[in-house]
Amino acid sequence: MKKLLALVTLLTAAASLGAAQGFIIYAKSDYSMVSATTPSTKPSDAKRAGFLEDVQADLAQPPHYDTQMTLKAPPAPEWGKVIATAQGMFQFHESFKGGFLVRLQLDGLIRGHTYRLTLQGNAKLAGNDRLPAAPRGPEDRSLDFFTVAADNAGKVDATFAIALAPGPYDLRLHVTDTSDDTIFLYHDYFRFNVE
Repeated sequence: MKKLLALVTLLTAAASLGAAQGFIIYAKSDYSMVSATTPSTKPSDAKRAGFLEDVQADLAQPPHYDTQMTLKAPPAPEWGKVIATAQGMFQFHESFKGGFLVRLQLDGLIRGHTYRLTLQGNAKLAGNDRLPAAPRGPEDRSLDFFTVAADNAGKVDATFAIALAPGPYDLRLHVTDTSDDTIFLYHDYFRFNVE
């Protein structure tokens, strides 16, 4: 119970993080909080250490994302649901060394409730073969990169640096309600590049 409470506390704290701090995600369940100065202990792996340095250098600057997109409700009930109060947007670098750097802002959520963040591929589009999981069949792959809790105002505002293999990507971003495993916000396929 203490472990679950600590996780919810960490996730709730993460939801209120500003653009200058967030999470660096090396693999599923392998992440840490990051800002321009933390964590101070660098990973021993050179590739991870380089990604951390690039992310910290970016966070030390005023936010300067290339692209901003709005999240919307998916077609319901075909493959999602509508939550009337939910809204969201995300900003990202169109190209970044070592991974995908994105700031996500959500509003109109249930305070303290958890939501899963996913990058979804398509077998016919770029980057699908570099995503790790194939939960919806053998062809379309995805990456559930984080589960986050909404803060006391029903908001999430956090930056995520997701380590990915180099190359072009054309992915969908969606937010899923963990209580019923249903998508309620998404953006259809958008492009970015990992250097």
